[in-house]
Amino acid sequence: MTFIAIKTIKIIIIGLIISVPCTVHTNLLTAELPWKKWKQSKRLSVSSRISTIDHLTEIKATALVNSSLSGFLLFLQDVNNTPAWLTNASDSKVIKHISATEHIFTVSFSAIWPLKPRYLQLHSHYWQNKDLSVEIQLKDDFSVDRKHKDAVRVKFYQGHWLLTPILNNQQQKQLSIEYTFTADNGGDMPKGLADQLTLKFILKSMKNMSLQLPQSKWQLKTIPGITELTP
Repeated sequence: MTFIAIKTIKIIIIGLIISVPCTVHTNLLTAELPWKKWKQSKRLSVSSRISTIDHLTEIKATALVNSSLSGFLLFLQDVNNTPAWLTNASDSKVIKHISATEHIFTVSFSAIWPLKPRYLQLHSHYWQNKDLSVEIQLKDDFSVDRKHKDAVRVKFYQGHWLLTPILNNQQQKQLSIEYTFTADNGGDMPKGLADQLTLKFILKSMKNMSLQLPQSKWQLKTIPGITELTP
């Protein structure tokens, strides 16, 4: 469990989280609003919806990927590979280990003209449910003072991953992935442009992940305590 303890769920990731300038916020009433599809293919989709209170945007990305649960989690923990799939990410580090399933981490993003570089600092916690699905909860963290010189901190409201294991017709392991998030990049970019960039960058990140994940070396590894769906 040593590797897990050092590097669990940086993403996140996110995310995919905030790889672009974004002004998004969530409130309880958004659950009553329908999602509006922005892009959809056979295995990928990106949607958004507007808050009735503050008129900002919440984002959801879904994907169907050939992967085990452990393979997915370990893929997210591969620090060196993060910039290869997470759009505009330049660096990611675990800065505090809380437990095997809880960590505080940072993600740095390169500048997009005319904006300054961005970074976020998050608390990540994951768990497995009785139906074998895995959830990852992300929230802003201020417990560790880790400032980035000349970079603007992203205000992160919430992020949530839901990983549901399934078996295809050939009895191969697949994951139905759903990721939703809300954040504010702190910039003054017009909302419409910021939303469009966010949607494009998330779609690109999900495509990158979908291509790399099935071929990843982590598909041959397992995480103690994670139960896989078997035929």
